[in-house]
Amino acid sequence: MADQSIALISAASALAGVALTGGFTLLKGRQERTDKQADRDEQRRVMHRAARRDVYAELLTAYHEVDRNFREVAKTRPPADPTVPIPSGSDVAYQAEASINALRQAAAAVALEGPAEAGAAADKLCEACFSLLIAFAGLDVEHAGSSEPLWSYDSTERDEAQTEVSRACWAFIEQARATLGGDAPGFG
Repeated sequence: MADQSIALISAASALAGVALTGGFTLLKGRQERTDKQADRDEQRRVMHRAARRDVYAELLTAYHEVDRNFREVAKTRPPADPTVPIPSGSDVAYQAEASINALRQAAAAVALEGPAEAGAAADKLCEACFSLLIAFAGLDVEHAGSSEPLWSYDSTERDEAQTEVSRACWAFIEQARATLGGDAPGFG
């Protein structure tokens, strides 16, 4: 009888050991699945952040090209004939317009990557740049026949448009930094 008790206790101990081992194995498997899912989620966040950063950088690069073209437009002199588009005999204004169109394409990519606030800030920057181009065109017509470059004329419309372009650019940069977490602790 004692041998049977010992055998019964041994069998119960073995079964309990197997059950505990199986339970711990299941818990470990669940923990590993949870950890793997968390790693995949983190990888997705990192990839999405990188994609947004690339699109935002593309927009800022396009904006710098627009700004460079605006500096060239500002150096031009109005044509002798106001019916001739600015600047006479050159394609500087067309290059500025083309760079604004490239900026609009970059803004469309920003709108796709999101968030909506960044897309709205990018659109506002495009609108401000186009308004500045229109202000330069107005100066060109207004001062036709003059020999001074466009930047030398007093123009409230141009000055306000330039200020709006600067504001819109900084608003986009601030929105991009907020979206990318650039103002979060550890990114400063």
